[in-house]
Amino acid sequence: MKIIIVRHGKTEWNTLKKAAGQVDIPLIEEGIEQAKETREKLKNIPIDLIITSPLIRAKQTAEIINEERNLPIIVDERIIERDLGIYEGMPNTEDIFNEIRYYTKNVPVEGGEDCQTYTKRVFAFLDDIIKKYQGNYETILICSHGFFLRSASWYFNGLPDENEKVVRIKNCQIDIYKVNSK
Repeated sequence: MKIIIVRHGKTEWNTLKKAAGQVDIPLIEEGIEQAKETREKLKNIPIDLIITSPLIRAKQTAEIINEERNLPIIVDERIIERDLGIYEGMPNTEDIFNEIRYYTKNVPVEGGEDCQTYTKRVFAFLDDIIKKYQGNYETILICSHGFFLRSASWYFNGLPDENEKVVRIKNCQIDIYKVNSK
């Protein structure tokens, strides 16, 4: 089984370099174009099922990717973006915002989720969908958010160590993982 994970397209807050977290904001025209480009990149890859975050930016991206496929899209609350608490709306260039990205530092987030708590949520979701769908579907597409892609990479590649480097996740970034057979 393959799991393809796509980050949503660009929003106004991405342009303004503001941390969106769970704020529900739509794609801008550039984000819609990014989603269309992603649809083209994935057009020759068979996909059996699409699962998306409930936030509009992820749902719009999933719907655009799905336009020529007409697959079922499951909206799953468990893959909503990380709750950034007091940091939502803050410029994502502030030092503290960079600090909360690190798994190893696990900086507390007032009114939100720390990195390790969020990562556990992502791991539980991935465990669940692999258990539920492996053997029934060849390829599942998940449309979510930057923190989800980062946590999913740790799920498939191992948790970071003290030499952790934070890699920025691009809008409409596509990560593909092969899940080993049962």
